[in-house]
Amino acid sequence: MYQGTKATTGPPGSMWFSNFTTSIPSLSQISPLLSYILNLLPLSTGSNLWLGIPECRIMPGDSSWPSPELWDTLNRSVDGRLIKTIPIASVCHHGPEYDEKRCKHVQENWRTPEFHEEHPSSHMDHIFLNASCDPFTSPSTPCEIGNYVQYTVNVSKPEHIIHALDFAREHNIRFVIKNTGHDYMGKSTGAGALAIWTHHLQDIEYIKNYESSHYSGPAFKLGAGVMGYQIARKAREYGKVVVSGSCSSVGVAGGYIQGGGHSTLSSVYGLGADQALSFEVITPTGRLVTASPSENSDLYWALSGGGGGTYGIVWSVTIKTFPDTPVTVGMVGFAVGDAPSANEDVYYKGIEAYYANSARWTQGKGRLSAFTVHSAARFDVTPVFGYNQSAGDVEEEIRPFLNTLDILGIKYTKSIVTYPNYVDAFFSVPLFQLENQQVGNFLLGNRLLPASLFPPLPASSAVGGSGSHDEDEISSTEDLKKLISIFRDISNKGGAILDAMSQFGVAVSSSSSSSDSASIPKDWNAVHPAWREALHTVGTIIPLVNGQSLDVISESQKRITKEFVEPLRKLTPGGGAYLNEASPDEPNFQQSFYGSNYQKLLRIKDKYDPYQMLYGSTAVGGERWSEDWSDSGRLCRVGTGRNGRNLKKEVRFSIGSSGTEL
Repeated sequence: MYQGTKATTGPPGSMWFSNFTTSIPSLSQISPLLSYILNLLPLSTGSNLWLGIPECRIMPGDSSWPSPELWDTLNRSVDGRLIKTIPIASVCHHGPEYDEKRCKHVQENWRTPEFHEEHPSSHMDHIFLNASCDPFTSPSTPCEIGNYVQYTVNVSKPEHIIHALDFAREHNIRFVIKNTGHDYMGKSTGAGALAIWTHHLQDIEYIKNYESSHYSGPAFKLGAGVMGYQIARKAREYGKVVVSGSCSSVGVAGGYIQGGGHSTLSSVYGLGADQALSFEVITPTGRLVTASPSENSDLYWALSGGGGGTYGIVWSVTIKTFPDTPVTVGMVGFAVGDAPSANEDVYYKGIEAYYANSARWTQGKGRLSAFTVHSAARFDVTPVFGYNQSAGDVEEEIRPFLNTLDILGIKYTKSIVTYPNYVDAFFSVPLFQLENQQVGNFLLGNRLLPASLFPPLPASSAVGGSGSHDEDEISSTEDLKKLISIFRDISNKGGAILDAMSQFGVAVSSSSSSSDSASIPKDWNAVHPAWREALHTVGTIIPLVNGQSLDVISESQKRITKEFVEPLRKLTPGGGAYLNEASPDEPNFQQSFYGSNYQKLLRIKDKYDPYQMLYGSTAVGGERWSEDWSDSGRLCRVGTGRNGRNLKKEVRFSIGSSGTEL
């Protein structure tokens, strides 16, 4: 190994790593000069890509698995921060960790995000842990490592990440990035892997005047582990708001921004990915670099919406911030029994009225965002969110929807309350309150729904319009009627809809921090172009209960993909899905999650990760690898495999026994 210096600079006053000295891995027997050249040149996706890349990653029990002495060496290099995995539910199974009282605590908190955030190897989407150490199975069932990582480095400085990368590359070990563990795609765990844990990188820096050719205005610089609620509360101290997710314990710099990221502020300020001004990134070859519109601009482009855990390990992100204002929150709800004679047709007419007003709410003067949950039994707008809007403003925009409910004879509940700031408004919503949020409690599919499915914005609601809705009547389209029929079918089959509505195709001007919004170019960053046409990101869900078998869960996920989402795909040909909230077995994920950006993203992936260290089954390049289900989930290149097997791409939840008991 040799020492190199990389000065990583941001705007004035925000230099975190001035004169930082990094250890650049030796890359086995490849010279440092060749390593540098490989990191600059895009590699082909043909056979030359695989030079020096083994067919499979190694697993515990292999003769080449590092000895305890080698793991001790790694531990010393990362300042004693290496953690050997003991599954979080090991206290529920007979063995050295068994503790009935602690097991009860695990069971009671199994659905709580914070519980898993604070554990180095736990994963919030439990289906990817393959029930190898489940707190709800019999204590006599062996607790096995299964799909948990083998070791985790609790990183606190860039050298820790670089040493972990170096070790994984040298020994051909699968490499995983975990932040909080919010992950519907299984990226943040993996059999036989060495992980880094970025959760504790929680520095926040306010930059009053960020200056670049791309943007001029206030900004925040966030460590990779900062969660949504943390930056929201910190921003309030400065009279600011930032775009972050409705699940506020999600890390902002990780999959949220890197995957696109929608928000209650998206109708005004766009997606999470639209907020990124620059990143500090450790490349898979071990270099700490800045990625911005003017430096490593291709990497910046890919990190801004092209999927998390794919191109590098983000150390920090600098994001835009905007003025805090009063915010109005509205709630509207009704049950099927609130329709006259509990008429199901009338109930769905009420739901149709909501969707018919999509353009009015999101593109009109109020620039509203809304979240809805609906099933065969109940429909709730929870909430409609009006940034810098009074109660009267919100009432005016939603009045045509309410008028239609009145005409239909549907009884509904309604509340509209104005709060003095964003944080108070956000946490007034029960759905968004940390204590009410759960994980691992449903399976999910997704589709983005374009504005073309819905009636256009009425003239009365347009900016500069009369503002009078006296002449407004509910309108619909044939596509909207088809959509409601699909929703009805999903609900009748035991599913439900979780829907976020915003005008996702707008963002604040790239050269100003003013509140004037404008359409942004489709290729400004790497988010799927379908986002720029979308008014809804629709989740199709099936609830989960504790103790369900993996076979039942797997069949339910297949139903979501084939029965629930497929009709939505047919309704939106050539469209897309939100890559963070979709089916892990989404067919043709390259089109659904990345669209026309895919080939460019793949070239960037190969440029910055020439040794293919970063993997996700639905990440860019994920089609090249697959877990070998006959071999404890070993990660192998597609078309290869141990013992001469011709491994094919497959997505499954159950991998069976790892053969490693605690």
